[in-house]
Order: sequence, then structure tokens, then C-alpha cells
Amino acid sequence: MDKIKRIEKMEKIMDKSADIFNELNAVLDKLCENLPDYKKLDQYYSSQDWFSDAEDSNNNLLPEDLKCGVLSEDGAYNLFGENHELAIRMVEIAAKMLRRE
Repeated sequence: MDKIKRIEKMEKIMDKSADIFNELNAVLDKLCENLPDYKKLDQYYSSQDWFSDAEDSNNNLLPEDLKCGVLSEDGAYNLFGENHELAIRMVEIAAKMLRRE
């Protein structure tokens, strides 16, 4: 490969990497901003309020048009599981980046 092609190839890789890092930074900012609300959801899911709300939903005491996926055990469980797996993935990727693998 000649110098010009090599430099062009490396330039493309650098530009692509910079774009990805910028996108990731923006998403990480959103994630950080959302953590207090996510913690509220986690606390709600194990609270007496959740059990009371779920019981009312099961007894058809809530409006029919009320979106209440948060009252399904699977929905929140899946989200919490996804959060856990994503956190592990972020740590693993960060370790690879730090080791320059």
C-alpha cells in the first residue's frame, strides 16, 4: 500500500472513531442525566405503591387507556436485566480501550 492510500485509510478511521466517540459521549450524558429517574423506577418497582398500583390494574380499577407497562413484572424485570448487562458490557469495553486491545 502506498503512503497516500495508507494516510487516507487512517484518516477515515480517525474520522469514524471521532464521530463514534462524540455519539457515545452524547448518549453517556443522557444516561447520566437519567440515572436519578431510573433509580426512582427501581425504588418504585419494589415499593408498596407498585404492589397497590398493580393490584388496582389487575382489578380493572384504572382507566382503560392508561399506559401501565410499568405494572407488568416482566417489563421492569427485563429493563433492570438489560441495565445490568449493559453496565457489564460498558466495563468490558472500557477495559479493552484502556488496554488498547
